[in-house]
Formats: sequence, structure tokens, C-alpha cells
Amino acid sequence: MPSLLRALDPGRVRLWEAIRTIIAAVAALLVAGKVAHAAHLPGGMTVIATVVAVMVSRSLHGTSLAHRLSALASVPVIGILAAFTGRFMVSHAWLGAALYVAAVWASRYVMRFGGTVRHLGRLALTPLISVMVVPIPPSAAKATGPFWGGLAGLIAVACVVAVQTLLPADPARQAARAAEDFVRTAHHLRTLPPGTRRHTRVERTLHHVALVTEDRLDAALLPDRAPLAALSTALLRAEVLATSPHSASVRAPSDEPRVSRDSRVSRDPRDAALDAALDEVRRRARALRALRAREAAAKAAPAPHRRPGGWRNPQPQARLSLQLAAAMGAAFAVGHVAFHQRWTWTVITAFVVCGAARSRGDVVHRSGLRVCGAVTGALTGTLVAHLVAGAPVLAVTVIFGYLLAGLWLRELNYAIWAFCVTSLLAVLYTLDGETGSALLIQRPEGILLGSACGIAAACFVLPLRTETVMRARAAGALHVLQDLVGAAREPQPEPAAVHRLARALDRATRDLAEAAAPARAHRCLKLIRSRTTRTSSIRFPSSPRPARSGTARGAASSAARPSHLPEAVPAPRPALPPGPQAPVLPVLPAPHPGPAPAAAHAADWADALAACAHAARALAGKEADELATVRDHLGLTALNVGQVRRRLGHRPDATPPRPARIAPPYLARLNSCLADLYERLPAPPVPVPTTSSPASAAPTATAG
Repeated sequence: MPSLLRALDPGRVRLWEAIRTIIAAVAALLVAGKVAHAAHLPGGMTVIATVVAVMVSRSLHGTSLAHRLSALASVPVIGILAAFTGRFMVSHAWLGAALYVAAVWASRYVMRFGGTVRHLGRLALTPLISVMVVPIPPSAAKATGPFWGGLAGLIAVACVVAVQTLLPADPARQAARAAEDFVRTAHHLRTLPPGTRRHTRVERTLHHVALVTEDRLDAALLPDRAPLAALSTALLRAEVLATSPHSASVRAPSDEPRVSRDSRVSRDPRDAALDAALDEVRRRARALRALRAREAAAKAAPAPHRRPGGWRNPQPQARLSLQLAAAMGAAFAVGHVAFHQRWTWTVITAFVVCGAARSRGDVVHRSGLRVCGAVTGALTGTLVAHLVAGAPVLAVTVIFGYLLAGLWLRELNYAIWAFCVTSLLAVLYTLDGETGSALLIQRPEGILLGSACGIAAACFVLPLRTETVMRARAAGALHVLQDLVGAAREPQPEPAAVHRLARALDRATRDLAEAAAPARAHRCLKLIRSRTTRTSSIRFPSSPRPARSGTARGAASSAARPSHLPEAVPAPRPALPPGPQAPVLPVLPAPHPGPAPAAAHAADWADALAACAHAARALAGKEADELATVRDHLGLTALNVGQVRRRLGHRPDATPPRPARIAPPYLARLNSCLADLYERLPAPPVPVPTTSSPASAAPTATAG
């Protein structure tokens, strides 16, 4: 179990982030509780401050000090507006719901501009969602003015900024711990037979650990970046050696080990090189662990490129914001009609499903994970809430336990986060006075209806196809691959530039994998369905067919024949006359109309592009002199990458990549992966020829 946890969370990066969030939430709970007790306010203000602290902590993670200080001013102002909206919603349900949906849409829409505006839009969502998470009774809404909501937001942001300042992350030490986890995972990979599913899974885990280490190295701020660069170079070289195909590493049973003069078994040079590379990674990690580094602020996401078409072809972020508004509007209507006082589960589910969606398939995929995790969490959380109903301290401890587990493991699977959040909300609502066995049915019903509202909005309100998002990210990854091959083709290649572009390609492929998660789930469902259909279509014959003589069944039938009956002997064929004869074609039975060959799935070419990135990673493990000797072969690879990019862009002039017959093995493997990717990409649509009348098709006679 400890080795599994190291692989799931290399360097314990997410665990430390979750612990800091819990500390900030507890501090906000205690401070807001003291203020509410002194001002004789209801407990809803305390819960609002805690929820805002949890959400703001994730938004402010990895940001600069200027962004954190700006949150001290922006979040309280938005908190006042959110509290006013929640108070207005109690007395005017439908008008307040419309005002609330408009505020959420505006916050989501401004995120399309990127930079500081995107950051402010993300922060604006936290007080709005906290008002929806915390139930607001009419008496509390009248007793608590809207300015107390601003104070709750100020307390939450102040606690988060204080905790992140007093307990900063150390990216250098986290990278060193992650590098040590990389070494352990690489040794575990060597013990597994190649080609098995377990080997593939551990190899994928090894790549994940390497990327987490690289991310921490990039986030570290040191006066001298030489130790960071040395560990990064050693890590990439070790990963290339550990994941390269070992055709000679598995010795045949008939091979005898060669024994040297000192009676020691000679080792494979590849294994010796891998041992030396892993030792280098371990040595560099130990040297880096003794240093202290500050965390650099993450770069703000740039604004996406505008698509042509104007208002007739809205931008992806505009589409997603309109889908969010439509889903929440429908969830408000359905929740009020179906559940009256307990409509918040439907609205929260609609927001969670559509709030961070990337495409239509992502909404469906996220809805499925939300339903699986939230329904299970609603059932188990309600049962746990009944067990801790009479102990408020124990209930609060259970809530923070759920929160810690969800924050730590949310990146593994969204269903885990949905399970933990729904469970803690069930315990929280029980503390507020919601009890009864009917909640076991009403909460899953609200989650299902909220997911249905989100799916309907994603499918019918300016839908954004999953393959469109995947193609955009694949185009970015292929552009990086083109730059990588171009950097390796330089007359004097720079190893640092090749290394940087190889890791950029890995990150672009990781972004594509995140967008392709719905496509992989769809492919898995299609595979299960095809297997089920194939199994159910098998028909077993009621009686055995007559067997031919000479087979096992024919021998059995001959043995079963009575001895007094003569065996039928086939008549001899007449001899053919001499001379050339026409070939006698055998009469074959009509082929059975089987299923048509399935077209390549979108997840297939996404996996093929990941294989190309894996093969291209070998370029970063070569020396500059070796890259200079294969410069001509890299020219063919660059042409093949260009053909794949044309195929992805539906260019009619795209041609299949040419194989490299005399290239080194790693370049031949890369060209083979590019050819496989080309074949898996869908062909451009064939234009339908316009039919013309015979009169117009005939040549026109000229006068004269």
C-alpha cells in the first residue's frame, strides 16, 4: 500500500496541498465561529466561511502574492452580492433564481478572456456556490444582512493567504521525493514481463511520476538552476532507458549465460546503462533534497484564439457558459417543482457537471461519474449522518475527514471527489436539521435530475463536440512534435532545447488524454456491447453435421456403423485427357455476411498520438553527435509529421508517411507510429459532385 500511494501521489504534492486546505478551512471555521457568536448570528455564516476557504484555497494555489492580495478585495465584494442574492431568493424564488443564474453565467463567461480576468471570474464563482451549498432558512436570511456574507468571505481569504504564506510548498524537496518514487517504480517495472497489461500499467505510472517531477522542477525558484537541470536530464535519460523495448533483455531458455574469468555472469549493456541512470537520478535527488526553494507563480492561461464565424459560430467558452446557464435554469425549475424545499441538490449537480466541462462528451462522462459517486455518497453519507446525529464534534470531524480524502484523491477519479463531497454534504445537512429516511431517495433523485439537465443543455444548447476539442489539442501536440524534430535536425543540436521540447510534447499529450477521457469511456462501452452482442448471437446446432471421412468425427461414425453394412467408397474420378486444361475453380460456399469493419475510434488515434510522443522521447536521450549523424533520416521524419498534420486538418493533399528502411531503430519506430496515426485518423470528407443537366454539360456552340 505505501508503494501504491507513492505512485498515485508522487512526492506527496497533492497530500500537502490538501493538508494546507484543511488547515485554512479549520482556521476559517474557528474565526468565523467566534465572530458569529459575538454578533449573535446564525451558524450559516460559519459554514459559508469554511466553504469559501476550501474553494478559494484551490483557486489561489500556485498564484503570485499580488493575486492573493487582490482576492482579499474581490471575494468580499462578490460575497456581499452573493449574500444579497441568496437573501432575495428566499422571498422571491423565481426572480432570485434568474438573478443567480445571470451572476453565474457572467462569472463563467469572463473566463474566456484569459489572464487576470480569468482569475477574477474563477474567484467570483466561490461565494456564489457557497450560498447554494449552505442552506439559508428564512429566519436566518432576515437576521443576517448581506454585509455579513462579505465578512465571511474576507475571513476565508485571509485564512487561506495566511496559511499559504506561513506554510509554503517546497518544490525542490517535492521533486526530490518524486524522483525517488520514480526510481522505485522503475525497479518494479523491470521485474514485470514485457507485453503484459501490468507492465503497461506500471509503465504509464512511471511516466506520470516523471511528469510530476518535471512540474515540480519547473515550479522551483533557485539562484542556481544547475541542480534542477541536472536532475531533469538524468530523469529523462532514465525514463527513456526504462521504457525502451528490450528485445535482448529476455534470455531464451536455451541460451547459456556467458561466464567471465572472475566467474561472474556478464550483464546486458542496456541493463547496466539503466542501473547507472537510476543511480544518477538517486544521487541528484539526494543533492537537491538538501536545498530550499520557493514556489514560482504559475503562468496565467492565455486567451484562446478566436474562431471565425462571428456570432454564428460562438467561441467554445461562450458555448460552455450558455450551456451552464441553461442547465442551472432548468435545474432550478425542476428542483422547485419536484422537491420544493430541497431543490439545492439538483442545482449543485447541474453546476458541477457543466461548470468545468470541456465538451459535450465531457458533460456526459462527468455526469456518469457524478451519478456513480454521488448516489453512493448520498446513501452512505445519510447513514453515517444518522450515526453521528447526536454528536456535533464527531460530525464535524467526519466532515473534515471526507474533505481531506476528497481533496487528496480528486485527481485520480472524479467519482471519488463526488462521493466525498456528497457524503460530507449529507452530514452537514443533518446537522442543520434535515433528517428522515426519505432523504435516501430524494437526494439520488435530485442528483439524477441535475445530471439530466446538464446533459440536455450540453446536447441541445450550442453543443461542442468532443472530437473538435481533441483535434485542437492534437494539433498543438503535433506542432510541438514538429518543433522537436526540427530542433534535433539542427546542424549543431542543443540538448537543452531538445529536452525542453520533449517534455512540452509530453505535457501536450497529457492535455489531449484529459480531453479524450470521454472518448475512451465510450470506446470501452462499445467494446462491452459488442462482446455482449457477439455472445448472444452464437447459435448452437441441435444435431451434429455429417462428418467427412478421415476426420475424428468421421472415424467415430464409422466405428458406430454396424459391421454387416459395407462402407461407401467414393467412385474414382475419370482421368483427364492430355493437353492443356482449363483450371477448375472450386465451388466455395457463399460467405456469411458478418459485421462491417468498424471505423477507427477517436480514442484510437489519441492513443496512437501518445505512442508517437513515447517514441519521440528517445530523441532527447541521444547525444548531439549522434543526432547530427542521422540528420537526413530526421528530414524524412519531419516530412511524415507534416503529412499527419495535413491529415488531421482534413487537407486533400495529405499522403501516407513513408517508412524509414535504413534508419536507426528509434527513428524507424517513430516513423512507424506516425504511419499508424495517419491510418487511424479519419479521412477527409469526400465532396459530393454536383449533378449537371445534359444541356449544361454539352459544349456551347460559338458563333462564327
